[in-house]
Amino acid sequence: MAVNPRDAVDAVKDIATHAVEKASDIVENVSDIIRGDVAGGASSIVQHSIDIATHAVDRTKEVFTGGKYEVDEDE
Repeated sequence: MAVNPRDAVDAVKDIATHAVEKASDIVENVSDIIRGDVAGGASSIVQHSIDIATHAVDRTKEVFTGGKYEVDEDE
């Protein structure tokens, strides 16, 4: 199946938007670490990083397979 350029650009925009939102959350987690909650802040940073990567992989798979992207309401 051929890659649709418009879908690819839309996916890149979506991935970037999601990454920026999660990066904002990561900054908040750093402030938790500074206030003394090292374990909680670090755990949240790891989780947000995994969320960024998972979202990027899912969107990329969608572009290459033509699958329907479903928005996760928990994010």
